[in-house]
Amino acid sequence: MTYVPGDYNAICAECGRKRKASDLVRHWQGYYVCPGHSEPRHPQDFVRGVSDVQTVQLSQPQIDDFVAVCDLEGISCICDLAVADCSICEYIPVGLVLG
Repeated sequence: MTYVPGDYNAICAECGRKRKASDLVRHWQGYYVCPGHSEPRHPQDFVRGVSDVQTVQLSQPQIDDFVAVCDLEGISCICDLAVADCSICEYIPVGLVLG
C-alpha cells in the first residue's frame, strides 16, 4: 500500500483484504467493505404486516336463560326421558313397554 496523507489502512469485513479507508464503503449492517462486496438491503426487511381485524360487525349478548319444557315424555320417571323438575314418579307413558 502506498502512503496517502490523511488516509489510513483498513481491512474489508467480507474478504479480509487490506485497502485504504477512503476506498471502503459502509455496509447496511454497519461494517465497512470493498465496493464490490457492498449490497443493498433486501426489500423484505422493510415489509410490515397488515392487521387482520376479525371482529364481527354485529353481535348480541348471549342469553343464558334455559327454559325446560314439560311434555308427555319429560314428565315420566324413566331415566334419560325425564326432564329435571318435570318428572312425576307415578307417571308411565302410554304404550311404553317396560322389560
